[in-house]
Amino acid sequence: MKTRLLTSIMLVTAVLSMLALSMMTGNVQAAEGDINISPMDEYSKSVDVENSVTYRWGLYNSNNTDHMVFLSDPSEEYGWTAEYSETYFMLQPGEFHTVELTVTSPSSWDYPDHSIQVTAQVTDLSTQAIWTKELGSTTTTISGGTYIPPTKAFNVIDNYFAAFEPLDNEYGVFLLTVLIWTAVGLAIFFLLDPIVKYFTKKTETEIDDQILAIVKGPVFYLIAAYGLVSSLEVLNLSWTVVSTIERIYGLLLIVLVSWMSFKIFQDVLLIWGKKYAEESETTMDDVALPLFEKVGMIVIFMIAIIAALNLFGIDPTMLVAGMGIMGLVIAFAAQDTLGNFISGMFLLTDRPFKVGDLVLMENGDYCRVEKIGMRSTKLYNTFDHDVIILPNSKIANEKVINLTEPDNKMKVKVTIGVDYNTDIQKAKQIMLDVANKHTDVINTEDRDPFVRLVDFGDSSINLKLYTWVYHLDDQWRVGGEIREEIFELFKKEGIDIPFPQRVVHMQGYGDNMPSKSG
Repeated sequence: MKTRLLTSIMLVTAVLSMLALSMMTGNVQAAEGDINISPMDEYSKSVDVENSVTYRWGLYNSNNTDHMVFLSDPSEEYGWTAEYSETYFMLQPGEFHTVELTVTSPSSWDYPDHSIQVTAQVTDLSTQAIWTKELGSTTTTISGGTYIPPTKAFNVIDNYFAAFEPLDNEYGVFLLTVLIWTAVGLAIFFLLDPIVKYFTKKTETEIDDQILAIVKGPVFYLIAAYGLVSSLEVLNLSWTVVSTIERIYGLLLIVLVSWMSFKIFQDVLLIWGKKYAEESETTMDDVALPLFEKVGMIVIFMIAIIAALNLFGIDPTMLVAGMGIMGLVIAFAAQDTLGNFISGMFLLTDRPFKVGDLVLMENGDYCRVEKIGMRSTKLYNTFDHDVIILPNSKIANEKVINLTEPDNKMKVKVTIGVDYNTDIQKAKQIMLDVANKHTDVINTEDRDPFVRLVDFGDSSINLKLYTWVYHLDDQWRVGGEIREEIFELFKKEGIDIPFPQRVVHMQGYGDNMPSKSG
């Protein structure tokens, strides 16, 4: 019965899903005709060097509902740039809207043509149906023209090298531009550096001084390299040469930024973290700092690799996806290690014990905590003189008594059995006197020694002495000394400490003996 009911429900659900899917498909197909596209310009145009050309389309909403239009991102490559007048807009019923795409050519006539497929994602706001409309494919070419060499650096400063005939051209402007950029870099290096140091010396920390010492050299090289690359714009170079130089500059930028990040991470953050870990009382930072060091270096290296791949036109998405899959495989294979790692994090944050604490394990071992790591915890067995290394997942799921908390004081319990004919009050007084006379026993009002009759045994009356010692490491020595002193006083006072004994009564044994016949 249950199987038939489940089958019926599944069939009804499938039919309803197919109907809903067909209705949505029908809405999309019907809605595609609700937005009319009309080109207002030619799809192929020519443009001069470093000039712009505009493409225009008209979109009309013939439906009676509002539509939202999102335009696709225009491609920018080989020095070309493309930009919409607006990237998204809403079309109300009966509204006509104009879209413009402005394409700007690069700085040299020999760049390849620029082509782009312009598409729009349209959403019917009433039905939430989504579809794609193609506005058209544009092609922009650079028209031929006469190259006019520049005569001023930055279009402002005259070419001072024009007096020398070999430099009375774009090469003189190029040299002047490079020298200006170099002067800017040197000014920042030699003039701005003392000014920044003047303000950083007033701060209490030395971190800003260390960061300044690391970045001032690479910043100068970056400014000089940027000035060199940007100055090449005044020369009529081939686009292949310009593209190669820009990639070399981009690679240099990645290397310098990565080096600065690594030096700041290693020489500033890690050193500051180690100093803080030494001064702090918690062990969390001592254990997490090595992990932070390894993860930080890996992150800096991976960011540099991804940036380099993007620079050379390689999509790093597959690399990142592969790393994610590899991470899942490693996580599955090392689930025990990860479990110990997570348990270690809980031990460090929850802090049920710390390094130096004396703990009582579930199996009865008294151990001192030597080290809490990310994978395991090292314990020292104070009785057997052994070092025990336990996985964090095991110690986190085990009953562990921290004897050091809330303080180092420890209660000592001494149990002694006396004969049933003993004067109990006299025996209790002897035990109290022994405890009160011991120098390592606490005699304060809240922790004064006391004796209780705890049990009537088979052979003795059991008395238990409760007393406190100042340090838990003394509990076994003090307990032994108190037992020895009580034993001597009991013998002196004639108080017997009986050993287990059993009394057997035999009745009528002789009457039941079998007789011997002659």
